Amino acid sequence: MNVLSFSRARNSRDDPDAGFVATDVDDRRLYRFALQYDMDGKSWATEIWAYSSKDAEDRVAAMRRSLTMCGQLYGEVEA
Repeated sequence: MNVLSFSRARNSRDDPDAGFVATDVDDRRLYRFALQYDMDGKSWATEIWAYSSKDAEDRVAAMRRSLTMCGQLYGEVEA
């Protein structure tokens, strides 16, 4: 079984690829973070945008306290 080490991959790079960095309306940099959870004996993943590793951890903690499903998405409108 191959194991991916995010910290080893991160430490070997200076900056993430452009598709994994964005800026907010105040021109602050946002970064994509991977999240993993287990359900029914399988591992699943999703992603969030956050300002830093600490911010990502804080967002996960907030999700643990208050996450709820809003509904199914059917499309996306780009501005």
